[in-house]
Amino acid sequence: MERLLKRKREAIAQMFSAIAPRYDLLNRLLSGFQDIRWRKFAVDWLSPSARLIVDIGTGTGDFAFAAIKRCSEAKIIGFDISQPMLALARSKAKSKKVSDRYKLICADGLNLPINDEVADAVLCAFVVRNFESLSEGIKEMFRILKPTGVALILEFCQPPIEWWLTPIGLFVRYAVPLIGAFLSNTTAYAYLTASIQNFLPADAIADKMSAVGFKKVTWLPLTFGVATLFRAVK
Repeated sequence: MERLLKRKREAIAQMFSAIAPRYDLLNRLLSGFQDIRWRKFAVDWLSPSARLIVDIGTGTGDFAFAAIKRCSEAKIIGFDISQPMLALARSKAKSKKVSDRYKLICADGLNLPINDEVADAVLCAFVVRNFESLSEGIKEMFRILKPTGVALILEFCQPPIEWWLTPIGLFVRYAVPLIGAFLSNTTAYAYLTASIQNFLPADAIADKMSAVGFKKVTWLPLTFGVATLFRAVK
């Protein structure tokens, strides 16, 4: 089992490394620029006084940069398993002149090299769907948070069957893989749609967060249910 999980993790890392050069472009195009709005909406739940924020699956850094703008005194630690993604995040941090506030580390979200109860907040955007074990990933978030710390998760959850027949659902199911294949990587964007179909609905994810020990677990659908924001307190 451990070997299978390792192979899955390596496959995910390779996939995201392959799409890194056009990752930001595809995010904007395929979401109609809503991904920027989703991250901005999420970080508005952060306390401006937060001092240490951990961004799991930081990618090219957009969630971290939104948090840096929101929390003027905060330092961000961004973890990701893709070195090309981290290289892009590092370059963007330099151009934004925030490198001193944004530390980047290559690490798996299920085994973070960070002490217990040190983070004021944990961010995680469109990553938990890819965890080898969702429960273990949530436990790791819980472990590193201080008491009363906040977890903010953005994710594409499994929608109701009828959602796939709406204009947005049809776009995600058929257009996203085609556009992704044309502009970036066939496998990655076919995987995106398939992973949404095979993931858990939002209420089941919220239940898993509560089972780990999180309190005040709430979730909110965004942009007609395309994305979901989860908020929970340790």
